[in-house]
Amino acid sequence: MRCYVQTHLNTTPETAWALVKKPATLVYVARGFLKFSEAEHFPLEWVQGQKLQTRLWFFHIIPGWWQHGLEAVEVDDTRRVIRSHESGFCYTWDHTIRIIEAPTGCAYSDEIMIHAGALTIFIWLYAHIFYRYRQARWRRLAGQLRKG
Repeated sequence: MRCYVQTHLNTTPETAWALVKKPATLVYVARGFLKFSEAEHFPLEWVQGQKLQTRLWFFHIIPGWWQHGLEAVEVDDTRRVIRSHESGFCYTWDHTIRIIEAPTGCAYSDEIMIHAGALTIFIWLYAHIFYRYRQARWRRLAGQLRKG
């Protein structure tokens, strides 16, 4: 099942792309909704072929599952695309982030292909809520960059 969420960011595509490539930005935009137990060991920048392991914590207090294979399958600076394959609770959680130039700023999108057996519809619903939250945090971050 496909989950697709897109938003407008009031910043340049170059700035948004530089932020997308930093795991620290992931930690920031997920904060409040999701915490990563191994975040202090994340690299400074996503690298194609890189695999990470982390435990998820919902709302920073409810222990979730271990993501044993958070893999950066593609990091394309020219097209401004990052694709990841994540394994853990779901059979499939393939995530693609795209930054596209827009007349005023840029478009940021999350596309996730989800397969979790009988739980797919519930995981899909969670993904829609989570990625809308993340994108709200992205807009907030972009607004802070404009002011700063």
